[in-house]
Amino acid sequence: MKNNNLFLVLLSLLCLGFLNTANAQCPNCTIALPAGIPADTILVDSLPPAYKNAYYEEGMSYRLPYTTDPLAAVAPPGTTVPAGVSIDDFTILSVTGLPPGLSWLGDRPAPMVYDEAAPQTRDGCITLCGVPGASGVFTINVNLGIRIAGFVVPSPPIPLEFIVFPDTNASFTLDTSGGCAPFGAIINNLIPSNGNAGFSYAWDFGNGMTSTLENPDTVWYDFNITSDTVVAITQQVIIDTFPYLLESIVVATDPGNTCNDDFGFPPAVITGAPDMYIIMIGNGDTVNTDPNFALIGNTQNNEYPRDTMVFPGPIELGTGQTYSLEIWDDDSALGPLDNDDPCGAGPVTFSSALGVGVHTLTSGSMTIEITLSHYIDTINYVDSVMVQYCNVSVDQIKSVDRSLSVYPNPTSDAVNVQFQLNGSGEDVDLMVSDVLGQSVYVQQMKNFNGTYNQAIDLSRQANGIYILHLRVGSDVISRKIVLQK
Repeated sequence: MKNNNLFLVLLSLLCLGFLNTANAQCPNCTIALPAGIPADTILVDSLPPAYKNAYYEEGMSYRLPYTTDPLAAVAPPGTTVPAGVSIDDFTILSVTGLPPGLSWLGDRPAPMVYDEAAPQTRDGCITLCGVPGASGVFTINVNLGIRIAGFVVPSPPIPLEFIVFPDTNASFTLDTSGGCAPFGAIINNLIPSNGNAGFSYAWDFGNGMTSTLENPDTVWYDFNITSDTVVAITQQVIIDTFPYLLESIVVATDPGNTCNDDFGFPPAVITGAPDMYIIMIGNGDTVNTDPNFALIGNTQNNEYPRDTMVFPGPIELGTGQTYSLEIWDDDSALGPLDNDDPCGAGPVTFSSALGVGVHTLTSGSMTIEITLSHYIDTINYVDSVMVQYCNVSVDQIKSVDRSLSVYPNPTSDAVNVQFQLNGSGEDVDLMVSDVLGQSVYVQQMKNFNGTYNQAIDLSRQANGIYILHLRVGSDVISRKIVLQK
């Protein structure tokens, strides 16, 4: 538990739990407050951050005051809260900007009115649960009503920041969780091919555009909207880099008895079931499962077809490599009376070009079945951005975007940043952050107009991907920076 020093922030934290009281997916909360705290006080528990695409469930307890005395003690500078006045009740009016995928459940039904009188305390709790669908810092605006002497005094919108960290299992990240249309989003692909073949990518940005590039360019969201809209970005990565594997070898039939013991024991002209083994040659290696050949494998003694060969496996097959396969009968136990006999009509050949599945090979009258497998990994991932309706100039933000230059990139120590902003002065913020959203450089410029040309030193940062954010008024332009020392 911890006390919050700002009245507005405390009230905003208290408000959030009462917005979706009918949502049954969140469990009921249990009020847990320290013993011995005053009845007429403000105390609120904190909510830890969430992680995108990870289930989140946290409870928060609080106590609200009877009088304005606790409010006067924590009122922000410049505000006046009279002391000694009784507060009839607190009521939640409305809220906007909740992170997508999360739900709240309060400890009492709507309307969420806290009007207990001494000696009862105004205690409550909420549960926040769900799976956040986007990462970033979300601004939740809360409207709160306070009734004093029968008059309801609405508060101004109270902003509350709620942090959702990126998905630790994400296959791509975004430099921003949203912005005022038009804005550009930079995608950081977390499954690079590193120049290797076998990787394919498919993107759908939710703005009518798609791509098969490994690293797409800045994605623009500049379509006309009249309200805030959540847009999904989907990625599919197909990784076809795994080898083909030989899973099994089975002698299915041998109607000609080409693989048959000629002698039994004691010596007699008696035919019997063979002790089959394999010899496979290819890719510069030889696999021989004859138990008398360096003890590589073993055989199943006295087996008629259908007989599965036992071998060290599965065996990895080289791409484009042809393999020679032979089946033999082990007669070495008879010593000088007999030698090992080949089965069928000799070697058969195969390769990974046969593809996945069970394949039939023939050697004379003998039928051999081999099973090949090949794993292809398919990764699907979805993130989203909030496209906000802010009624801003598309031409101005695109003009700044066209003029923005970040070089050299990749860089080993510093990058030069240039852009042009013409017209009336705008508040401009320039920030560089890592892929987890941690800032490593921040510069704020009030009423900026003209040309910007400066170098940003990144020599003390670790190698990796960084994102430059250029905020012009309410719009954000982003660029990816690769740091390689």
